Amino acid sequence: MAKFKPSQANIKRIFSKLRVIVNTDDGEEDYDTTWYPNGFASNQISIGHDGTGSNDAGLRFLRPLLPNNVKITKAVLRVKSAVNSTKRPAWVIKGIKQSSTLSFDSTHRPSQQPKTTATVAWVPGADWVLNTWYESPDIKSIIQEIIDQTEFTNKAIGIAIEDNSSPSNNYENVWDFNSGAANAPQLILTIEPDL
Repeated sequence: MAKFKPSQANIKRIFSKLRVIVNTDDGEEDYDTTWYPNGFASNQISIGHDGTGSNDAGLRFLRPLLPNNVKITKAVLRVKSAVNSTKRPAWVIKGIKQSSTLSFDSTHRPSQQPKTTATVAWVPGADWVLNTWYESPDIKSIIQEIIDQTEFTNKAIGIAIEDNSSPSNNYENVWDFNSGAANAPQLILTIEPDL
């Protein structure tokens, strides 16, 4: 892919908002064994510990179109709460370290994929309100590690939000793409050329 060459007058940060845009690109994996492409129930993805075991989210963002000399200055996930909640889960965000993440399914679950060395803890520390967007901590180190792979194809970026020893029955529910495209998880990138 060609290098990004801005004019000197235009060396500024650029913002890019990626969304999950097809049903096969988000879902819930329960207990590292079962994949639910529409979330477990009611088009909701549970993330945390449901009282039986861990529930993780898999997210895939298509066609990020990032030049090979780009520097990620900020990256955050945004998810939309599907319920009012007073729970306190603990999560860890990891990248799927592949040149182009494939769609998730029962034989290609997030837990089965190689992950980035970079990880970011996310501990929602306040009550969640129905239909409100919530933003992760900065995950630029994860995204940079993915796109710095020499074989990165720019076709897809995969992210897992995993339970990280949440207390039993502490999880959040977020909307899956199937609840409506406007509710789908987002990846917001701030980039600039690495000249």
